[in-house]
Amino acid sequence: MATEADWTSYDRAVVDLRPPDRPAVRLVPDRPGATGPWPGGLDVPVVVVTAWNPDSGLVPPEVNRAANEALVAELDRRGLPHWPATGRDPDRGHHEEGVAVPGLTEAEGVALGRSHGQAAVYVWTPATWEVVSCTDGRRHVHGWRLIPGGNA
Repeated sequence: MATEADWTSYDRAVVDLRPPDRPAVRLVPDRPGATGPWPGGLDVPVVVVTAWNPDSGLVPPEVNRAANEALVAELDRRGLPHWPATGRDPDRGHHEEGVAVPGLTEAEGVALGRSHGQAAVYVWTPATWEVVSCTDGRRHVHGWRLIPGGNA
């Protein structure tokens, strides 16, 4: 179960994205209503999900890698496009690898996150960057901006 400290971390996390055939970028949460230009050609929304540290517990790196591989294999079986995404706590250095899935609905993203033991997923649209709970109705709405670079 995610704690208030976990939610604070989710809110301030930055996400490094490496879409195919594009330079890597870092998505940074911003004040509500503030956004940058939407990258052309991306299906809306883009859902960011991980399989790392299920049920908000810390597990060994090899377990996290295997869980992420299972998530990627599931997306491949379903024929869903995806690319690497890494969420980072900019203050603590903690990171979790995952994927960005363009065109996945919020409900599908929440179900996918829940099936991999996640407390929340990120949903990115031209207007918002949202942290959406996989276990209850909680959501935190932010604006966003992109910074060139990133380490997805």
